[in-house]
Amino acid sequence: MKKITQKELAKRINVTEHTLINWKKTKPELIKLINLGLEAEKSGGITINGGNIGAVIGDNNHIMINGNDVCKEICEALNKLDKTKQKKFYHKFMAELLEEIEKGK
Repeated sequence: MKKITQKELAKRINVTEHTLINWKKTKPELIKLINLGLEAEKSGGITINGGNIGAVIGDNNHIMINGNDVCKEICEALNKLDKTKQKKFYHKFMAELLEEIEKGK
């Protein structure tokens, strides 16, 4: 995969170019995650528990919220999307998480 421009990257993850520039300054960890996602894409996709992105649900994945395991529900919803939309939601989800983490500091 050729190196993409900042404008193309912003479009792929559904943010403005200005937002991406701001993240580079204020959220370098998020930019690292985005780059990891791009690297995973080059190698054939993101893997969870050794499976391809088309098989996101793994036996050992657990996300507990108020005593309920929501991982399966989240993964099943993601599996209904095409790979491009899966990546988009992954980046949005990580951006939101990092924002909340930063607020808590």
